Amino acid sequence: MLTCRTLVALAAAWVVSAGTAATQQSAASLDSASRVQIRNALRAFYYNRAHGDWNALLVDMLGSKVDANRNAPFEAIVASDSVAHDAHVSCLPTPPIDQAVIKLRGNWAHVSVPRCGVAESAADQFRMIRLEGRWRFVDFRVLDPAH
Repeated sequence: MLTCRTLVALAAAWVVSAGTAATQQSAASLDSASRVQIRNALRAFYYNRAHGDWNALLVDMLGSKVDANRNAPFEAIVASDSVAHDAHVSCLPTPPIDQAVIKLRGNWAHVSVPRCGVAESAADQFRMIRLEGRWRFVDFRVLDPAH
């Protein structure tokens, strides 16, 4: 009888741990897919900006009024008149999208793309939301490094 209870307890623990592992794996694959989608949106953003395709840029942008209807976990990005650069670091003319730092919280993302060093003030910043299966820009600050 004790052996039977032990086997049932072990089986139950295995089922629970397998379910937890599947949930964690599912969340990890969702995060990974989101990061790929965000990087693709960034590539399109920089490409359209470089080519002056303002209509294509506007398709993936939402007004900051999105915050009024949703509880955004990230503060709005505020442009600054002065940009601090790390000493002895030159700005990159093209953004290193694969080095973007992406922070996900639910359907929101804060993205920082380093351009002129490691300080956040020396990076392009984006706040994005996932709506209707697509990542869209809510607000951003893009540096224009000297070429």
